[in-house]
Amino acid sequence: MFDQITFQRVEGKKNKHHITFLGLSTCGFCKRGIAFLNDNGFEYEYIYVDKIDPKTKKAIVEEFRDKFDTRLHYPTIIIDDEHYEMGFVRPAWEKRLEV
Repeated sequence: MFDQITFQRVEGKKNKHHITFLGLSTCGFCKRGIAFLNDNGFEYEYIYVDKIDPKTKKAIVEEFRDKFDTRLHYPTIIIDDEHYEMGFVRPAWEKRLEV
C-alpha cells in the first residue's frame, strides 16, 4: 500500500507487524500516537500528510478510501496493510498491537 510514497522509518524492537502511521504535524492526538509507538518500542513508518504536496496527499486519501471503503481521519495506523485504527484511542491501539 502507498508504494509511491516515501515514508520516514523508525526502528524498534517490536517488529511483528508492519505499521504505517498517517498523521498531521500539528495534531495533538497524532503526537500522542507517535509517542505511544515510540514508548512501546514499535518499528513503524510514518508520514505527516500536511507536509507533502497536494497531489501526493490526494493519492494517499484516495488509496486509503479505495482499500478500506472509509474516509481517512488522523491519526491512523495501518497494520500489515490489512487493518486500521483511526484516532488515537489507547485501548484500541493496545488491543490491535497486542500491548
